[in-house]
Amino acid sequence: MAFCLLAVPLAQLTGNVTHAKETISISAKPGDAPVKAAAVIRVRFAHKPLTVSLKKSGHELLPKLDLSASPTETRAEIDVSKGGHELEVSATWPPGTPDTALTLEIEPDGFETRSETRWSSAAALNEIITLNWQ
Repeated sequence: MAFCLLAVPLAQLTGNVTHAKETISISAKPGDAPVKAAAVIRVRFAHKPLTVSLKKSGHELLPKLDLSASPTETRAEIDVSKGGHELEVSATWPPGTPDTALTLEIEPDGFETRSETRWSSAAALNEIITLNWQ
């Protein structure tokens, strides 16, 4: 008789634990796998560049960027993950511009802002940056 009284609650308790484990293993955290997210991308500069480009796998993330004032910003869809994503950054300045800094700030919806500053050399900048969200 005592076994019957304990068997029903134990079965329910064990069933709930198994179900909870299945739910946890199926659901993933936002940073575990690449997630597409809308993002604000800001570009800051001391000397006005002629061109600025930010590409992910050949796809331009800053089309028609207004470089009339710093900072300037636009919205784009980016991949967000712990593993990191490589982005190609390039910029040009008028001849005679001293070496200068260009800062990119990327703020995906629901994630922390990431910022990278790179310095030009001979009025040009061509770099690969890796951003990750942990």
